[in-house]
Amino acid sequence: PQASLPSLFPPVLEYVLDADTDRRRLGQAPRVAFLGRPPSDPEHQFSGTLELPRQHARACATATFQLQDSIRDKLRPIAVTLAYGIRGAGPTRRSRGTPLPPLPPVL
Repeated sequence: PQASLPSLFPPVLEYVLDADTDRRRLGQAPRVAFLGRPPSDPEHQFSGTLELPRQHARACATATFQLQDSIRDKLRPIAVTLAYGIRGAGPTRRSRGTPLPPLPPVL
């Protein structure tokens, strides 16, 4: 099956870390900024990719954030959410009667 899906093997995991989501929903400024984030990311987000070379292989990513100096609320927890997906495994539309494409890997 690997030969039939060259674009999905090895699978690449795309991820986004998002800090202080609840505060931002309330219109408040995030209390942290991720250090070393890609220039396209806002300061409260950190995105990246991880290649998963084989099944059961471990891969790690490191992200560091810094508490903003101007924030007065330094005692409440800072929630960090993680969104992730496999690159190229998004939903596709197909018409009736056409065969299913090869299935992508599942996390």
